[in-house]
Amino acid sequence: MKCKKCGTELRSDDEFCYRCGQRTTVWQRLFASRAIVGSTIAVIIVAAASVMTWMIMTGRLDLSKLRNKETAEPGTENIAMGDESPDNNGPASASEPAAEPEPTPEPTPTPAPAVVYPLDATDSVKTELKELATRIRPFLSFSASYYENGRHAFKWDDTSATMMSLYNLYYLDQKVKYGTPFAEVEKKTKKEVKDLFGEHAKYKFAYSGRFPDYVFVKSGTTIFYNVSRITGKTYSMKTEKVIEYKEGRYRMIVNAGLVSQRDKKDKGYFQKYTVYVDRDETAKYGFVMRKIKLYEKKDGKTAK
Repeated sequence: MKCKKCGTELRSDDEFCYRCGQRTTVWQRLFASRAIVGSTIAVIIVAAASVMTWMIMTGRLDLSKLRNKETAEPGTENIAMGDESPDNNGPASASEPAAEPEPTPEPTPTPAPAVVYPLDATDSVKTELKELATRIRPFLSFSASYYENGRHAFKWDDTSATMMSLYNLYYLDQKVKYGTPFAEVEKKTKKEVKDLFGEHAKYKFAYSGRFPDYVFVKSGTTIFYNVSRITGKTYSMKTEKVIEYKEGRYRMIVNAGLVSQRDKKDKGYFQKYTVYVDRDETAKYGFVMRKIKLYEKKDGKTAK
């Protein structure tokens, strides 16, 4: 052992330091003796063994359970006796619940390409518009000659729409003629206006000295066709292009005129129109017209 004051190495049984005279303690001398330390350890071991023997004899310590636990396979310590093994598709341990399968992620939908208007819809819509085009062909073909050389300024209003409807009833359906009571003419014409234009035009029968307001004139209680009869001519109209400028809204570009039935060299006068059309599934022809105007070059342009 060593002196606590000067650090001089002393023997285990020295009571005083021979260098500085410092007194050693009982505990210093006790732990400095190897025999005493060995005896102390032995006493502790004997005491521990006595306690363990007493626990085994009294049943407080079961060595068989400890052996079973040591030999058990890893992961099966918590399986209750009588439970089926997980390898035999039995229930899993309560302490380790079976993991639920991860849900399959939904596939991310590919966004549809954006539609850029105006676009050329001739191939997809022209056939659908055929019935309506057939209905407006006679009047637009007939009207073309009146704009030749600028003889009449083109206009489109409720009166023009009414005259077109009357022209269809007169030439296409032959439901209106001189002698038909005007009340019946008015009723049928209002229906035709509705079928062609929906809410975009109203029945308005008016007479004036300019085309097309004087095509039909009221005569007493009936109606009279007031222009020269078409002889040797036939109606001709071609749909050249259909432009969808908004979803469900179209510009139908047509070229219409009267063609001679006798002289093929006589090409007649053709006028190009832009017919504004809306898709309407409830309408008679699947579409209704908004308006008609003379064609301008910008009407046929599509988005780049």
